[in-house]
Amino acid sequence: MVNGIRWEILTPEAAARDWDGHVSSFDDRHIRQTAAWGRLKTGGWTPAHAALFNGPTPLAAALILERRLPIAAGSLLWVNGGPMFRKGLTRGQDLVSLKDFLAGLKERARAKGRSIIRLNFDVAMDLEAQLIVRAAGFSRPLTPLGSGLTYRADLTKPLEVIREGFERNWRNQLNRAEKAGATIEFGRSPELLRRYQPLHDALCVRKGLHGQRLSVADLERMTDVLGDSILFFIVSAGGKDGCGGAIWVQGDRAWFALSAADEHGLRLNLPNAMYWQVMRRLKEMGVEVFDVTGIDPAENPGVYNFKRGLGLPPVETLGEWQWATAPWLGRAFDAAIFARRDSLQ
Repeated sequence: MVNGIRWEILTPEAAARDWDGHVSSFDDRHIRQTAAWGRLKTGGWTPAHAALFNGPTPLAAALILERRLPIAAGSLLWVNGGPMFRKGLTRGQDLVSLKDFLAGLKERARAKGRSIIRLNFDVAMDLEAQLIVRAAGFSRPLTPLGSGLTYRADLTKPLEVIREGFERNWRNQLNRAEKAGATIEFGRSPELLRRYQPLHDALCVRKGLHGQRLSVADLERMTDVLGDSILFFIVSAGGKDGCGGAIWVQGDRAWFALSAADEHGLRLNLPNAMYWQVMRRLKEMGVEVFDVTGIDPAENPGVYNFKRGLGLPPVETLGEWQWATAPWLGRAFDAAIFARRDSLQ
C-alpha cells in the first residue's frame, strides 16, 4: 500500500482492545463483524481481524473467518456482513478504500497457498462499487447463500405510521392474533431458550435445514458469547407457545436472527404479532433500522410473501462475491457446497 495506507491483520491484543470500537464507527456495521461473532465461530473457524488504515484511522475493516478445506488442501476466507467501510461505500474515498482492501485480502489469501475468498457485503447495491469488485477479479458465486435482497424498517417513524404501512391483509392478520390473546415474552433465560428450541428444531426438520439445527446447549452458548447483542422471545396464545425467535442488536441497528412457528402459531397468525411486538420493543431500545433479513422470492416464496406484507421498501445489497487463487478451485468449492449451502451461516 502507498501514501500512508496500510492493510494489516490486528494482533490478538489489538483486536481485543480496539476491534468493536472500529466496528461501531462504520456506517455499514454488522453484528457478524463483531469480536463476539468471531468468538462464537471459534472451533470450526479461526477469526482474523483485518483493517485498512490511514494513520490510526481504519478506512475499512473485516472480520475474516478462516478454515482449511479438504478441497486440494485449500483454505477458505469467509467475510459475512462485510467488508465494512467508513461511509458505507457511498462516497468516492470509500470506493478507493474498497479497491485497496480487496488487494490486501487477496494478498492474505495467496499467502495461505490455494485459497478461496467469499464475501457477503451488507451495503446497498452500488454500480461503481460492483465494477471495482469485478475489476479486482471477483465474480458472483454459482452457489450463493442468499438472494442479496432484504427489507429494512425505519423505526424512527411513529408506531402508528409503521402499523398503518402494513398491507391490509397483513394488518388484519395482526388484528386476529391480538384478538386471540397473543402475548410475547423477551429474555435470555435458559427456560426461554428451552421453549424456543423445539420450535426451531421442528422448522429445520420440516424444511430440510439440517445444518441449521440448534440444541439448547447451542442456544445457551450463543447467548453467553453474544450477551446483550442477542435477545430471544416467545409468542403464546391460549396457554400454548406458537412461535418465537431472536434478534441481534448492534447500537441503533438490529437484525432478525432466528424465527420459527408451529401449526398452532400459524393458525392464529402469531408471527404477525411477533414482528409487530419486536418492532415495538426495538423502538423502545432506541434502534433506528431493523433488518428483517433475507427475502428470496424464488427459493422461499412463502416467507417472501409474508414479509412483503410489512409494506417496507425492498433493499438490494451488493451481496456475495467469490475469488480463488485458481479458477478450478472456485468451481470445485461451488460444487462442494451445493449440498451444504447452510454450512457458512
